[in-house]
Amino acid sequence: MQLIFNDKTYIAPPAKGRMVRKAIEMTEKTNFNDLKSADLDNLVDYVAKLFGDQFTIDELYDGLDADKLIPTIMECINSVVGQIGAKAEQFPNVPTES
Repeated sequence: MQLIFNDKTYIAPPAKGRMVRKAIEMTEKTNFNDLKSADLDNLVDYVAKLFGDQFTIDELYDGLDADKLIPTIMECINSVVGQIGAKAEQFPNVPTES
């Protein structure tokens, strides 16, 4: 995954399991139809951490065009969670006990 702003390209390292958990937790707790400033800060912080803190929250806020902020956040979250979903589909269903 890559992110381009301020004339620089940032490449995210492979996501760790904790980033998957954090992505799921944030999507459960965040009302994207009524976004609060604290929620947005948490989401932007997540993106910075996902990219290994190659940039600060302020650099992302100040460097990324406003119309790209939310789509970028969602793309990052979906990329991490989507990778796990794609891998899970490779395994056969495990029978459950009755």
